[in-house]
Amino acid sequence: MEKPLHPARSAVLRRWFFVVLALAAAVILLVRFLAFPTSTDSPAWANTVGAVLDNLLAAVVTSIAIGLSYVLLLPSPEAERVEILPAKSISGALESAARGCTRWSVRARTASYFARKILPVLKDNALHSGGSIQIRIQLLDPENDAAVKAYAQYRSNKPGASAAWSEQRVRTEIYSTILAVAVCRNEAPRLDIEVGFSPDFWVLSLDLSDDSAFITGQNKGDPCLVVRQESDFFNGWRDDFDAGFLMCRVVKPSMPSMRMSDFKRPSAATLNEIRSLFASVGLTAVGDLELREIAAYMRRDHNYA
Repeated sequence: MEKPLHPARSAVLRRWFFVVLALAAAVILLVRFLAFPTSTDSPAWANTVGAVLDNLLAAVVTSIAIGLSYVLLLPSPEAERVEILPAKSISGALESAARGCTRWSVRARTASYFARKILPVLKDNALHSGGSIQIRIQLLDPENDAAVKAYAQYRSNKPGASAAWSEQRVRTEIYSTILAVAVCRNEAPRLDIEVGFSPDFWVLSLDLSDDSAFITGQNKGDPCLVVRQESDFFNGWRDDFDAGFLMCRVVKPSMPSMRMSDFKRPSAATLNEIRSLFASVGLTAVGDLELREIAAYMRRDHNYA
């Protein structure tokens, strides 16, 4: 539903506001100086009426001045529809949007933050509301060696990050996101989740809720650009996501018997189920050591380093 227009935004209402005040000022001036001119011979009641008219005129002039200031200082509509959030406010804004949405699209390289922070909120939303939520996740293809290598090298360019970022870490984060998606689908069946494997990588992350687009950097401390649905740019960001998703290989990870608690001490059977999950979505280049690392990664918090 389209939001009602703020009165200050309406050119018609602004015009009538100032016209009425101007006419009121003109009438008061005429009455004041023609019917009740200032004179020492005027009776007391006439002087009283004149003082009242003086006060009314001052109030009208003040209203005109305040109205002009408000109109001139009022931010443009587009400025109100686009907001920059400081880093400390990003997580709260994303979680708040996730609590009341019916669809969510995210484009992130490994989507580690989404899987650990936002996906659980979406799961709780679906369980509490009883409604379905459509989720689309765009990730790097973990078996696209060129894309994974390029992203690992890009992240390693940051001072002190060369040891922290490797191709193996990129793949492990992606695999753990896929695993988290499969488990959440099991715990909240009304989550309709599609995962798209992209042959490219990108720098800015994009989260799209029903009415907002959140564009964030990949480093801790980066601010967030929020584009509201009313902005002329909102549909552009949605179209950009849709176009990229068309280039992805889309899968629906499912793991009906698995719970998040199963990763505390994964058994051989659990590892085999994880292997079967990856095979079901066409990811076969996962060894036993990698499976254990992925299961261990599920118990970790998101790490920006």
